[in-house]
Amino acid sequence: MWRVLSIAFLGLTSLPMLASDLTLTTSFESTGPTGHVMQHSSTLMIHDQRSRAPGQNYVGNGQGKTYGPRFAIIGQCDLKQNITVDLDHQMYSVYSLPKGPTRAEYEAAVAKTKEQPETLTITIEVVDTGETRLIFGRVAHHYKIHSKREPSAGANAEKREEFTDGWYIEIPEYQQLRGCNPFAEFEGPKTQSVDLTSSGSQPINYRIILKSSGPAMTGSYRADTVTTTHAWVKNTDGSVHEYTDTRKQRITALSTDRLDPALFDAPPGYARVSEVKINPTIRGRTGQR
Repeated sequence: MWRVLSIAFLGLTSLPMLASDLTLTTSFESTGPTGHVMQHSSTLMIHDQRSRAPGQNYVGNGQGKTYGPRFAIIGQCDLKQNITVDLDHQMYSVYSLPKGPTRAEYEAAVAKTKEQPETLTITIEVVDTGETRLIFGRVAHHYKIHSKREPSAGANAEKREEFTDGWYIEIPEYQQLRGCNPFAEFEGPKTQSVDLTSSGSQPINYRIILKSSGPAMTGSYRADTVTTTHAWVKNTDGSVHEYTDTRKQRITALSTDRLDPALFDAPPGYARVSEVKINPTIRGRTGQR
């Protein structure tokens, strides 16, 4: 679990602290191997050391969609906890954030990783086109990125190649959420994340060999990008499934207007319960809008 959490928070350690409010809406579009297109958008609000992300999950069974309750996930990095709020049924639950390792545990885990017999070589090539433009008042840089993941024969990782073309900006407000990262005290500045997802539920049994070329990127958030992925996934029977998909990501709204602090706490009058369920209960494909 520590490995996965560490990767998820890479983007929170790259920039100096800046006290500011932010509301950011991003649209996503994914085209799978069959040509099926899925679209959704998400909104993130940041105030001091807290965040709020509204949403509504659904399932589709070919006959339409059935929606779960409208909800909001409130991150309280200052209190090391998350609050899940069911807006339709006026209830909420509180969950403590996972604790990070001690210094000794972290160093032992790093040493163990270096001893893994298998390897995953990750090669990242960055090309700066030199083009810039403004996106919601922030300077965006145009990069073309080619990355490859090449596992050794016994590594529990999929082979993957990606091509990304697009515009990147800085969002220093993310640094305000550093307190939610259990690895913050161990990690230095970073500007790019690396996906280390293993195949299925198999454990990570490899060490990383990272190779990179090109300039350091000015801007670590995808403001308007297109990524094409070609992957080779190992099946349990030893066969390999090969597929290609395309993902688009674009910021559609960005505001630094002051936000109401009450949005980042449990709503008054709502009932506190042990668990809030935000997914519909019928079978089908789950999505989010």
